Amino acid sequence: MNDIDITPMPIEKSFEELFKEQFSPVYNYIYYRVRNVMDAEDLTADVFIRAYEYWGSYCSSKGSQGAWLGGIARNMVKSYFQKEANKPQITQMPEFICSNVCVEDSYLRKEDLLWVFTQIDSLPERQRELLLMKYLLRLTNRDIAKITGLSESNVGVTLHRTIKKMQEDSRNYEAH
Repeated sequence: MNDIDITPMPIEKSFEELFKEQFSPVYNYIYYRVRNVMDAEDLTADVFIRAYEYWGSYCSSKGSQGAWLGGIARNMVKSYFQKEANKPQITQMPEFICSNVCVEDSYLRKEDLLWVFTQIDSLPERQRELLLMKYLLRLTNRDIAKITGLSESNVGVTLHRTIKKMQEDSRNYEAH
């Protein structure tokens, strides 16, 4: 009797690890952008299907696996808005992000987070996109630079200035 090796290929195991590690950041990024649970779930699934289909073409010299996946997610969201001509609107606070913050159901904390999300939504597209890639996709400045075509220093400076401006606005918000 022929012994058939049914051990998964190492590439599949690596993809499985990537999926487990990156599912939440990718979903959070997509949900924040599209503000619709069903669309976010579908798009997240599409991102991982596309990544699996092109897994053999991933090249580590072009960036981390997270950056590669982030680029796919970013392109999926762009296509979604082009096809649907949707614009994100804050109708409620994205609870998925609150689940990552160790907070008892504090009304004030939720109000603060809603203020932050509103501030992020009011940013110019480029600044908003860089923040989302940094903090939702959890990418490095180098990876963000590779995805966006900006220089690493430009990414760093833009993020720094954006965060500094948001901190200043926050102080004004807290004073009222």
